[in-house]
Parts: sequence; structure tokens; C-alpha cells
Amino acid sequence: MEQIKTAIEAFVIGGDKNDVTLLENILHTNFQNIQDGYFAEKGIYVFSKSEYIELVGNKTFGGSPRTIHIVSIEKMDNIAIAKVELESQYLKFSSTIICVGIDNKWQVISNIPKVETK
Repeated sequence: MEQIKTAIEAFVIGGDKNDVTLLENILHTNFQNIQDGYFAEKGIYVFSKSEYIELVGNKTFGGSPRTIHIVSIEKMDNIAIAKVELESQYLKFSSTIICVGIDNKWQVISNIPKVETK
């Protein structure tokens, strides 16, 4: 369970610090960020690993430190589903983060955030 928490924390910190190298390592090849809305735009938006890293790298996403509260983790063999609450000075996130364990390494394969302004 500790490796799963570490993967989640690395994912969050990578975004907070706009650290694309950290994200490149912690995100699974088939990573998807799925969200309902994109700033003022409505609709479902799905970002691949490369798109997400580009958004973090150009500072469209991230750049603001957030507190991390892991509400729960449900582990089913090599898949873990976490409910996570994050909060920065500007935004609150209620996220479902899915991790996969491959070759004793846990990576984030999906992030589904619900974002609210404060």
C-alpha cells in the first residue's frame, strides 16, 4: 500500500512543481486524465499522457502546491483505486486516481478530477 501512496504523491507533486520528468516516470504509457469541463469550457475532456505532460510543462496545469489527503485506497491485485482530496490556495480537487502495479512498480494510469474554485 505504501508504494501506491508514493506513486499518488509523486503524481501530485509532479503537477504542483511542473516537473515533467517526474510525471514521465510515474505516469503509465496509457495514462488518461478524464475531466468534466476545462476551465470555462463545458464537456468531457480526455488528455493522454503526452497531452497532460505538455499542459503541465507549459503551466496550463499545475504550479501551485496542494495538500494531499488520501481518503481511501482499494487494492485488487495489481490495480488500485484511490479517492484523493487535494487543495491549493485557488482550487479544490476530489479525484479518483487509478494505479497499476507492473514489475513491482506502481504507476498512475488514470486521473478523474472534480475541480472546484475556492
